Amino acid sequence: LYTKSLKKAVAVLVDSQLAKENIVRRYGVDENGVYVVPFAPSFNAFLVNEIDVKTKYNINGEYIYYPAQFWSHKNHVYIIDAIAILKSKGISLTAVFSGSDKGNLGYVLEYAYKKGVNELVKYIGFAPNEEIYSLYKNALALVMPTYFGPTNIPPLEAFAIGTPVIYSDLDGLKDQVGDGALLCDLKNPESLANNLVALMNSREFKNELIIKGKKR
Repeated sequence: LYTKSLKKAVAVLVDSQLAKENIVRRYGVDENGVYVVPFAPSFNAFLVNEIDVKTKYNINGEYIYYPAQFWSHKNHVYIIDAIAILKSKGISLTAVFSGSDKGNLGYVLEYAYKKGVNELVKYIGFAPNEEIYSLYKNALALVMPTYFGPTNIPPLEAFAIGTPVIYSDLDGLKDQVGDGALLCDLKNPESLANNLVALMNSREFKNELIIKGKKR
């Protein structure tokens, strides 16, 4: 489909510079006809609706939020490894996961049980639109250790709402967030654990990151 349609198009719109380079290289499209139009946050990020999500989902203390379909490349297990590290240090932090099961949910929940943190993992299913704002707003951070990119919508939603972002330190992906997010090494869950501790220990550091995210 792409081979047939891209060369005939008057214009091709892509979401990132990396996507433009890939299309030009892979399909032989004239670069002058490919335009980068960055993603914007969904309307849900601006639907201010205060809901007590901690009470509704029985969350004790602080939590991190990750809205993503349950595919293996979304890398939920990395977050589980990090909160297990924190638990071993006496720090309890809940991970809230929302999204549809694409075949990996059972494995993720069983992995949490094996790591001894199943009580710290909350799967809430597909989050209703009216809860999106509060799920972000009340979270310590959006944590998105995905392998898939180079662009994603959740970091933009978090930036708009005022939630710190921790994102994958991968080429292409980190270009989307610039200095507006903390980056984590996907080969080392300790790096995520350290970023989370830094956010928990310093309100000033957290606020600085929120400001950078809003500017981004």
